[in-house]
Amino acid sequence: MNFKNRTLMKKLNTSNLNAELKNRGYNQFDLATEYITGFKGLGKPIKSDLRPNDKNSSLHTKVGRFGDILVSDFGLKTGMTIFKYIAYKYYGEGAKNYIKGLNKIKLDYKLTNLSAPLFKCNETSKKIIPKKHNIIINTNSLSVKLEVKRQRKNNNIFWSNKDREYWKQFGIPITKLEEKKIMPLSSFWITNYSKGGNRIKFDVRNELAYVYPFFRDDYGHFMYKIYLPKGYRGDLNFKWISNVNKKVVQNIENIPKKGDLLIIQSSYKDICTMEVLNKNLNILAPNGEGIWFDTEIWKNLRKNWKNIVLFGNNDSEKKDNPGLKFVRKHAIEYNIPFVCLPDNTSSDISDYYKKYGIKKTVEFLNTIEHNIQTLLV
Repeated sequence: MNFKNRTLMKKLNTSNLNAELKNRGYNQFDLATEYITGFKGLGKPIKSDLRPNDKNSSLHTKVGRFGDILVSDFGLKTGMTIFKYIAYKYYGEGAKNYIKGLNKIKLDYKLTNLSAPLFKCNETSKKIIPKKHNIIINTNSLSVKLEVKRQRKNNNIFWSNKDREYWKQFGIPITKLEEKKIMPLSSFWITNYSKGGNRIKFDVRNELAYVYPFFRDDYGHFMYKIYLPKGYRGDLNFKWISNVNKKVVQNIENIPKKGDLLIIQSSYKDICTMEVLNKNLNILAPNGEGIWFDTEIWKNLRKNWKNIVLFGNNDSEKKDNPGLKFVRKHAIEYNIPFVCLPDNTSSDISDYYKKYGIKKTVEFLNTIEHNIQTLLV
């Protein structure tokens, strides 16, 4: 065995896999063509091969802002990279299955410069004929760095009247946002290492723009979610920018580590609305709708909280109701009860407040609390 060459092999991860595919003349479009059954091209919805019994065209593909092809099955999982999709399709969720998925691509495409998994992973490779496509996509997806500059006036954080009016719709005062360290932005920068490390500035002084700060990632970069309610210069596809991962748990630093009842919400905004109306609630949210917690974090939550209830979205106005499907999926998979808003009202509690006002929202939450207590008896 040539140990010298073996030590020079690149680690089996997405960035190295992307690079090796590129060296062989492939890109993520080739992966989508090869592994998504019935793939017709980016942006063209098709029947999901993850759920063959569903005849609706619920599987969508697009190129994300940082170059990856993203796959969404709106009845199951959204925002998967093509690598996560392949792993999920052939093996299921979990870190080990994700590596199995990467290993399958490595073997299928005969990427011999990549190392093997640390665990046994028997796969048979198949002959892949290179395909040429006139599709230009950015395929390298390395770490993305976000930097922010908060809106200031006379050295103090400055909230405009537009900011106050926007959050007031949901019953959220500025003091609640500051308690959560959510702040308005004047500008932010994105450094995308898949594009040669180019650092791009976005000026948002005249827009609604807010930052949710978290902690440092494995590269030493701060992890942020940037929220642009009306999009960047009107582009609603540019509404959320983040470099967070599943280890981010929204609001976890503001509640006890253990207790009798924990409510899992879908967003930080919904947490804030509920806390304003009932400060005694303990509420968390994963880092995005349809996303679940990191496995170890979830184990700790189950261990430390006597009762956990999921308060999910009800997208009754949308075809296939993706919000409710996610709620039911997580409730069944993790064996927890769930509640949600009635059909044809609002998707989430903050929008319910905006539509119906404080009195009706308080009445609804009182009913929900009674229902929760009934569920836990």
